[in-house]
Amino acid sequence: MFKKFIKVFSLIVLAFGFTVSNASFAHAATKVMWGKTELKLGQIGKETILADTKLVKLESNGSLTIVRSMKKGEEYRVYSYKSQHNGLYGVGGGNFVQKDVAKVKYETPSKAKQALLKQVSENPQPTSKPTQPSVGNGLEVIPGAPTSFQNCTEMNKYYSKGVKKGHPAYASKHDRDNDGWACERN
Repeated sequence: MFKKFIKVFSLIVLAFGFTVSNASFAHAATKVMWGKTELKLGQIGKETILADTKLVKLESNGSLTIVRSMKKGEEYRVYSYKSQHNGLYGVGGGNFVQKDVAKVKYETPSKAKQALLKQVSENPQPTSKPTQPSVGNGLEVIPGAPTSFQNCTEMNKYYSKGVKKGHPAYASKHDRDNDGWACERN
């Protein structure tokens, strides 16, 4: 009789655990999408690349260094704006895109999108672990992924093979062997 009770009790606990796990997965965090990209806190706008242009880094002496080429059709979050060099949109990781209406379309989020983002951020839902993408050349950007990471463990949750210099998430502090790859795994 006691063994039968234990079996029934175990089945109930197992069924309850399965139900709770499915419920938490169904309530995954709501993302506020804006075009192809997820709207994030701290974001002041987005830019759509209209024609191939350069991603640049602003050096301490005020000069610009080309990081890589940005392709037509790509979208990037904008976190800051600097008036130097006729306007620079900050896209994270210390990288900028020069203001050029022929090559870059800049937009700000609507008040409705900002309100929805505020609502979602104030009422976070449980999230599932990010998928482990395959990063081929190290420059692919995962929509919705952060552009800065505290350490390689956090970066590898999004970029399992690390990122190459020129990627918005690249930081020299994560490239200890100075080979142009941050947090790479072989």
